[in-house]
Amino acid sequence: MSYSGNPSVSSEVKQRILSTFDQTLELAREGSRQEALLGCDFVLRMDPQFQPAQVLQERLRSSSGPVRVDDLKNSQGGGTALAAAAAADDPFADLDGLSLDLPDLLPAGTTGALRDELQSMLDQRRFQELMATAQREAGTVTTDPELQRIVGSAQELMEAEPYVRKFLDSARQALQAGQADEAGRQLDKARSLDAGHPEIAELEKARAAASPSFEIPSPLQATAMPASLAFGGGDSESDRRIRELLDEGQAAFDGGDPQGAIDAWSRIFLIDIDHQEASRRIEGARKIKAESERQVEEVFHDGLARLEAGDTEAARRAFQHVLEIQPGYFAAREYLQQLDSGTVPASRPAGGVRDREMPAAEPVLSLPSDLDVSGQELKEEILVPPDPGEPMAPAAERRPARRTVAVRDGSRARRLFVMVGGAVLLIALAGGWFAWQNWDKLFPNSQEEPALAGLSQDPIARAERLHKAGKTAIALNQLRRLPPTDPHYAQAQKLIAEWGGGAAPAPGIPAGPAAGAPGTSGAPGPVTAGAGAGTGATTTAPAATPAPDRRQLLLTAARQAYSEQRYLRAVHRLEQAAAIAKLEAPDAQMLSDARKNLEPLSKQIHAFQDHEWEYVLPDLWRMHSADPENRDVTQLIVDSYYNLAVRDLQRADARKAAENFKEALNLEQDDESLQRHYVFAQTYQERPKDLLYKIYVKYLQYR
Repeated sequence: MSYSGNPSVSSEVKQRILSTFDQTLELAREGSRQEALLGCDFVLRMDPQFQPAQVLQERLRSSSGPVRVDDLKNSQGGGTALAAAAAADDPFADLDGLSLDLPDLLPAGTTGALRDELQSMLDQRRFQELMATAQREAGTVTTDPELQRIVGSAQELMEAEPYVRKFLDSARQALQAGQADEAGRQLDKARSLDAGHPEIAELEKARAAASPSFEIPSPLQATAMPASLAFGGGDSESDRRIRELLDEGQAAFDGGDPQGAIDAWSRIFLIDIDHQEASRRIEGARKIKAESERQVEEVFHDGLARLEAGDTEAARRAFQHVLEIQPGYFAAREYLQQLDSGTVPASRPAGGVRDREMPAAEPVLSLPSDLDVSGQELKEEILVPPDPGEPMAPAAERRPARRTVAVRDGSRARRLFVMVGGAVLLIALAGGWFAWQNWDKLFPNSQEEPALAGLSQDPIARAERLHKAGKTAIALNQLRRLPPTDPHYAQAQKLIAEWGGGAAPAPGIPAGPAAGAPGTSGAPGPVTAGAGAGTGATTTAPAATPAPDRRQLLLTAARQAYSEQRYLRAVHRLEQAAAIAKLEAPDAQMLSDARKNLEPLSKQIHAFQDHEWEYVLPDLWRMHSADPENRDVTQLIVDSYYNLAVRDLQRADARKAAENFKEALNLEQDDESLQRHYVFAQTYQERPKDLLYKIYVKYLQYR
């Protein structure tokens, strides 16, 4: 019978193929399916055209029960007979029958040596040499399960090598990009395929030594933001723009600017209102930024407390720490400049400059407060200034002494000298007293600290200023630090109850006209027109309007706002009117209805009042998209962009401020204050921040 394979194969290879296939048939008949498949694979490696092995391999793979093999044994001529026919010209053909039993007759030491050799190659990952040796010793490998296991393991590792290499390259790239978590995921995939790969251990060490991928490079120990997920968008223009904004925000965040990252990621919502990746990144950056700002405020006010206690060195260190964390903190910079120039004393009296002692080389003459230095009181009888504290003797009670002519002439000269000297001294003292009483008016630039000193010495005044600036949480924290023995303790407790624990209105609506309340800008009428304090808008001071007239103006503005469905503005005006006098039933009902209409915005209003404008903007944009006619949502969006722009100006970032003003103008084109500030920000994008810029920005207030 003819050989059922490639006829060009040598007789030695044919003999080996036939003997190996006979053993494979026996394994298949005994139910050793895996060993039989391995034998078929080995045979087909030597001769891919050997048909019986192909048929047996297909049967083994397509069935789960016993495999029929008798027809395959007959198809190859009974194995031994075909082997004899294939090797008819071989002079050693008579010995071929003995070769079938040779693997069983090999000494145990021979199999053990081969096993050790293959295991050593496997441990050293010399897979090619191992497979070549296994092919040479195919008969021995086929009869030894342990050798088959070693060869199978090597073959699996060889097949997995391309995939392992791909995962390792991805992990290396993730480490270079600072994404340690992503690198860990790629290493886990590689480890599942080849746990002993030497490069896995090396990359694990590099990952352990790498810093977290998201961390603010500042002295604050902020919580690291989790590693970002790759954005796999399409190829449209919108997708490309979203990828650019994601990368831009990522670069800003890696550079220690979480606010810049939030600004970049927030613009994604203009393209995709429900972009989950942008929301996740903004949330993480917002938490880090809020914690950083809270710590900055704590350090700054701790420095103020140190300054009050007279510890200037500790105060200096605190202000320097603030500038290290946030270089644009102008108040800390001003205090440091004053400390460096020596204008801020370690401990100063409450009266400031006026209470400082004036150096005097001679006894100071006590002068009455109603002294007229015009010359009317300067009589000839005033000869010698009295000692301090002694009353001036009336001139009528003084009796002149009788002297001779010579003595009278000398006395007249001395008297004239004393009189002129006393007059000059009185004039000098009167001028000094006048200058001392009007020091601030005569020399307005000589001292910058009296106002600040008064603020730092009076915790109530400082807390009220923080409350007016919208930093109520910090103000409350400062007031709670006052001990019961402090003279301001009772007033502090009253303010704490008023700001933090007083009667609250409906959920989500601020009680009373708090500073920074949204929706209070741009209202018609003389109460508050334009953008509010600090924005250049024309306002009518409450003190200039009688209380009844002002209350009526507030009620008129509230009713108009309510009719225009501007409920935020209506609530604010009605609460101002209620602070003057109790509201009548129709107005009280209108206030209740306005608050009820604002309940769906309670979360957003609270976030706005906490200065979390970038955090609340995504929710507001979603609401605006669902209901573009909601004027309260529009007002919150406009005021949020306005406040972000003001903060950018205070941080000397005119470019970002112009972008935020532009976003606000897209919704409120007729807002004159927005237009004016937008032009200002555009002007200073390229120009240096001069004194005019600093003065303009210093007095801008949030809406």
